[in-house]
Amino acid sequence: MTILYYSKINVNSNIFGVYDKELSIPDIMAKVFESLDDKQEYIKKELKNFTDRDTGESRTVESKEIYNFSELEKYRDLNEVYITGKLVRRYPIFSEKFDNKTRKSKPIVHEDNAVSINFYFDLKSEIVTFYVRQKFGYKQFNEAFEKLLDIHMLDIGFKVYLLNDPYKIQERLKMLHKVRKIKSVIIPPNVNEEELEDLFNEQTLELKESNVTRKTSVFETHKKNPKGMNIDSGMVRQTLDVSNVYISRGYGKLEIEGETIDGTLFKYDSEVDSYYNTSIHEEDKENRIKLIDAAKRGISALFSKITKNKLQNNRIDINSDDKNLN
Repeated sequence: MTILYYSKINVNSNIFGVYDKELSIPDIMAKVFESLDDKQEYIKKELKNFTDRDTGESRTVESKEIYNFSELEKYRDLNEVYITGKLVRRYPIFSEKFDNKTRKSKPIVHEDNAVSINFYFDLKSEIVTFYVRQKFGYKQFNEAFEKLLDIHMLDIGFKVYLLNDPYKIQERLKMLHKVRKIKSVIIPPNVNEEELEDLFNEQTLELKESNVTRKTSVFETHKKNPKGMNIDSGMVRQTLDVSNVYISRGYGKLEIEGETIDGTLFKYDSEVDSYYNTSIHEEDKENRIKLIDAAKRGISALFSKITKNKLQNNRIDINSDDKNLN
């Protein structure tokens, strides 16, 4: 089986224009639908150091990776809008070539090696579904997809985050005993669907008023503190609750360091430990029709989980209010 990942496409730079009704997410996605092509490229350059075996000298070479879309197919009707295709990574391989005459090997570079990943981009839910390959992980995919969107849409900036499973997040948080550090990152959400309206709360309004498109909160206590952080305090609990809501929908991340009840060191990263995923048969991942079907079912299941989780939280809040009244 092959794991399918799900990433949220967030309109980050212009999100407050969306809140003020100057722009709409559907209009932006309509422009994305028209703009994406296989011509534009994202070029990532890095400097790499190595030692020349003949001279022993340190040398620096420029490594260049090129990303582009390929084999795009676009579909739109009254009920759905999506793009399928491949995201291609081209990169050099640093190797050696043996010279039969000198009986020595020399460093060479093989240019334009390529690996590609099929994806399904649902523009109504703003979710892209994909799998990973050797030499092409989910971090590279998300970065390249984000940069290509920015290149195609010069007046709009995007953020691409792995979606998290709302149940996995809660399960991980229950493992906490002593908390040493909490780092929360949230970004303003795309508010264009009924089930996301609850995100437009005091926190989001504060971000809008400050014109902040990324908020990072860090809480720490000394490692020798025998009690650890009080996660039930108002300040910390509010941060955890807000983070849980935001990151479960792909609008941020949460990192926690501490200990479990048996003293084992505990590190939690929502992007690594709680990502939402489904699976597809290995032989089906290259079949575009089957990939589309699996992606649609995965997105539908995710929103069902979010809705169920929201209803459960609402029932807990109601029960708490009833107890307070009594």
